[in-house]
Amino acid sequence: MFSDLDQQLTATLTQRAGGDIDPTPIVERARHRGRRLRRRRRALVVGGAAAACAALTAVVMAMPIGGRPDDPIMPAAALMLPEAAGQTGATARPEDVGADPGTVHFSADSLVDGAEYATWRAGRGTESVEFRGPTGQARFALARGVASLDELQQTLSSAGRPQARTDVRVGDRPGVAWFDPSGDQKLWFVRWQPADGLWAQLDTYATGRDEATAMASRVRFDAAHRCVVPFRLESLPPGGRLSECSVTLGRSERGSFVEGSLVVGDDAGRWLTVRAQPAPVGREARFGDLVAGPYRARRQGSDVLEMAVEPCVVEAFLKGWGKGYRESDGLVVLGGYQPARDLDRPDTW
Repeated sequence: MFSDLDQQLTATLTQRAGGDIDPTPIVERARHRGRRLRRRRRALVVGGAAAACAALTAVVMAMPIGGRPDDPIMPAAALMLPEAAGQTGATARPEDVGADPGTVHFSADSLVDGAEYATWRAGRGTESVEFRGPTGQARFALARGVASLDELQQTLSSAGRPQARTDVRVGDRPGVAWFDPSGDQKLWFVRWQPADGLWAQLDTYATGRDEATAMASRVRFDAAHRCVVPFRLESLPPGGRLSECSVTLGRSERGSFVEGSLVVGDDAGRWLTVRAQPAPVGREARFGDLVAGPYRARRQGSDVLEMAVEPCVVEAFLKGWGKGYRESDGLVVLGGYQPARDLDRPDTW
């Protein structure tokens, strides 16, 4: 079902765009949003049935204050990365920031604590965490230069009318802050230097500058954590190496792992992305006729390879989230896919 719908969306988007854009990321966002909406509808149906039974049987049910059908059921620790033993934080070794795709050189536990989902990234010059939940959405990024922060694509919506910058202090460090209107809200940007040779930026919806800078001051730079995904890639094209890690963790009833990606690239500028995510409930595994080591893959459109490795769906993006590598290179990479044994134990990945 998902595959057929994906193909229809892809064909429609390609036709209307004249073939000048890659529809894959748009289709993937639609799939992700669709899964979230289905989970919410199921929760609302269950909640409505429970309320009807309570009325018929005259039983008074007590719910915690603020309880909702989609409240997180896992602790906030499910969103945190495992510690990187023997590694130091960003302030101790600024030169390591963004250079190692396997390490995040900061801690944001107090920021992420109230979120439902958190996406951690490391590599290609930056490190970041983006989190979202009932209390709002924000992103923190760390880099060795201002240029790397400027190159990041804005992920939180705003009107595109940034206001004048003002001087602020984050802790005892100098910085600047500005905001961009976003409907009835303000999207605040706080940029500062947590240490010489480092630049940090927090994008967050806040009532004012003081609230935004107070949030920024909660980030720590004295510890390191491992950016982990529940798989390894043990077969890379000649000259290829891992350049970026990304993992999304959540607090839903299905477990903490939402999706994980590794980027493979080389000095010629070629790169591709391998992503794994739990297979949708009820979806039958589909196997193709393309050989990828011990696996069988199939084409998903012209630029994505897909294979089933229970309990996940694994994809290799050659375009959109990749550039320059051929299908044969993607099959080599997928052939070296080695899954972790337990999706619920990031400390073992």
